[in-house]
Amino acid sequence: MNRWVLLIAGVLGIGVVLAQVAGLSENIQGYTNWTRLNINKVTKAGPHAGVRDVYINLKPDQLLGADGQPKFPLPAGTLIVKESSDPNTLSVTTLYVMQKKSDKPGDWAWGMFERKSNQFMGGTLTNPAMCVGCHQNSKNTDWTYTTYEKR
Repeated sequence: MNRWVLLIAGVLGIGVVLAQVAGLSENIQGYTNWTRLNINKVTKAGPHAGVRDVYINLKPDQLLGADGQPKFPLPAGTLIVKESSDPNTLSVTTLYVMQKKSDKPGDWAWGMFERKSNQFMGGTLTNPAMCVGCHQNSKNTDWTYTTYEKR
């Protein structure tokens, strides 16, 4: 009996995990397995509501220079996913995505996915003026605001 309960719970758990990422682009599936830039959830006020975690598809040694400081610009192909969650339920509501198009500083494509029921809807933004307008203020960190916090 206990084995059946565990099996059913396991299958249901897998279904929930799959539902959480339904609708996401293939290149960001599994982003929660990437390097998390922040140690604690980001809670300071900003243009993105909720509590946030920021993930990057690079390893810590790729993010830090020989001096132990974050190195910039980030390489082409870098993906950053900012996960915004409801502060009361910690349920993920929105994902903001940056994809580095070249090694040139500030050369990013921008995307956004919003949770609708059990899947995310969205994709690349065709007019990311709001993103660019804000992020151009952080040119020293390749247009990013959350840098790797060394553990």
